[in-house]
Amino acid sequence: MKTISKMRPGNVTPFVLEGRWTLDGLDQRTMRWLSKIAKREHLTVADVIYEVLESFVAKCEAEAELEKKIIKFRRC
Repeated sequence: MKTISKMRPGNVTPFVLEGRWTLDGLDQRTMRWLSKIAKREHLTVADVIYEVLESFVAKCEAEAELEKKIIKFRRC
């Protein structure tokens, strides 16, 4: 995702989705992509965002757990 510039163009209106997600930082391409997935899966855009975040958190947790499971051997 691109960084959000401090100055917004005049045609960008900040808005919040379901009281949680500020979407004025997402570009039009990303919003269309989220909308396309939502329509295909018969979900809302907010549900798609929730699912993406949940899968990202699960991936991060799995990677953290993996480091705990690595057995380190002494070098002789």
